[in-house]
Amino acid sequence: MKIVWVIRPAEGGILQHLQQLSLGIPEFEIVVVGPPALEEWAGTRRFIPLDLVDGLKIREDLGTIRRLRRVFKQEKAQVIHAHGLKAALVTAAALTPLGHPHFLFTAHNSLPQSRSAFGSWGYRVVQRWMFARMDKIISVSDAVRSQIVRYVPERKVLTIYNGISTSRFGEFSWELARDPLGLAHEDQVVGTVARLIPSKGIHTLLEAFSLISKIVPKLKLVVVGDGPERVKLEKYGQALGLENRVHFLGWRDDVPQLMAGWDVFALPSTSEGFNLSVLEAMASRLPVIVADLPSLREAVVPNRGGLVVLPGNAAELAAALLHLLKDPEKAKAMGTFNRDRVNSLFGEERMINCTRALYEGLSLGTRT
Repeated sequence: MKIVWVIRPAEGGILQHLQQLSLGIPEFEIVVVGPPALEEWAGTRRFIPLDLVDGLKIREDLGTIRRLRRVFKQEKAQVIHAHGLKAALVTAAALTPLGHPHFLFTAHNSLPQSRSAFGSWGYRVVQRWMFARMDKIISVSDAVRSQIVRYVPERKVLTIYNGISTSRFGEFSWELARDPLGLAHEDQVVGTVARLIPSKGIHTLLEAFSLISKIVPKLKLVVVGDGPERVKLEKYGQALGLENRVHFLGWRDDVPQLMAGWDVFALPSTSEGFNLSVLEAMASRLPVIVADLPSLREAVVPNRGGLVVLPGNAAELAAALLHLLKDPEKAKAMGTFNRDRVNSLFGEERMINCTRALYEGLSLGTRT
């Protein structure tokens, strides 16, 4: 079976998810269509560059749609699988005048919201038109699914949770994890992994960290990830007087080892589809503190695997951090619970098998 993946500009969790899927289903011919920057990432999969940009840019988008239409005519794939809302939009437009292959979409994030009534109306019109052209829709959480079923029959949307390879986490030495960063034995370490964009709430995390930094004198913060907000966040950390206590590491491929040296994981996002970094922290036997969002509550059991706080509330996040840092036995019990929960519900193999079954069902001609 030939499958064309159409991918919006992406990094971090989406690419990690797709890498797992690509390696897990070698029996399918997958053609990757996406921004030229993703060519090296595509590895052995055949890659077709496509100038696909985020946001609505009419002239560029019309050119992208024409190019994508030619790709679909050439490839004659059984399944077209769009990843990300912008990829889905241009795919729907490119497929409209063609003979319709099976059209699948994975919603990796929550649907966008507009602050204006007119903007909200526009989003609804476009989303209803786009979703109606799809055969199946994968949501990465039930929270995202609940948004999409406002527009389409429930039978068309299924939740397939992101999964991780749990064997990669929780097996590293605590000492070896700390030595490369120069962290002392007595340091208490809060860590996070995120793309550095406003919705990840790292600004709030820095504020919360500054509130308790004098109470916990050996406290350190490790921020793994990169993005357009990095310079701004580094300057904000300096303005808060944290330059010697916060490590901005950029993107790293040794996250499992880094997490082994942390005491608490924190991610105070304001919006999430379903977050892989949280699952990785749970697999690393860490207690986690996350924003009280529906999708994150599907992963984290409050008071058993971690704590939830109001999005954007630095004082509440500071109190939650202090609570876990002052009670290491409770933190350890939460970490053990988290490891068991990830093993049971969020394994990589489950995600791959569910997606494979969906591809096979579509190839047999099953339509909704």
